[in-house]
Amino acid sequence: MKFIETPSLEYINSLLDAIEFGDQAISGKLEAYSCKMTADDKRLFRSLEQQHAEGSLSRSNSLDQGSATSPNSPIGDLADHQTRKKLVHLIATLNASYPDYDFSNAKAESFTWRTGAEYMHMVKNSIMTTLAEADTSLGSSVNLCEQLWQQIESEISPAECDIFSYIPDTDSDPLSDGKIWSFNYFFYNHRMKKVLFFTCSCTRISSSFGLPTDGGLGDG
Repeated sequence: MKFIETPSLEYINSLLDAIEFGDQAISGKLEAYSCKMTADDKRLFRSLEQQHAEGSLSRSNSLDQGSATSPNSPIGDLADHQTRKKLVHLIATLNASYPDYDFSNAKAESFTWRTGAEYMHMVKNSIMTTLAEADTSLGSSVNLCEQLWQQIESEISPAECDIFSYIPDTDSDPLSDGKIWSFNYFFYNHRMKKVLFFTCSCTRISSSFGLPTDGGLGDG
């Protein structure tokens, strides 16, 4: 995945950079990526293809013994080449957004997938509700939630998108460690060959230093 420099997102990202209210701090970012694979993405894809081939052989052996398992996953049938390619795009987006961490071992079960206008509105309402208090703290002149969704609509046309969510392992994943809540949405527009990634998290502010109690990142 290649990061797309998007000047129109700079202002909304400056708002999301650090919002403090009460004893909580919210931090988030909105980033655009081209679905064109980098060299690292291609290596990841080859590795996933090898894992699939080995899994297919294992399932074939299990079938011979009458105990085959299905390759279905929350993001679709992993026997489908295009589904595996989607998985690579999602993992590669995480790797590009958080270069200090390696998500290459993330499984399809760590993601959810929905599509359609009804679900798009559910995601919108969820984001608006989650950020409502932060929006209020910035004041009516800012209208964080309204500007945020306007940018999402402008950049990716969410009604056309498959919408994925990454749900990290709360025990070990850097995107959940120490968070009160977090979410990671991928708006995947096939026509545009583009992903808009929106990640946001909330941490507790240390009363003694006025800083977040952890230095981690931002689905829960």
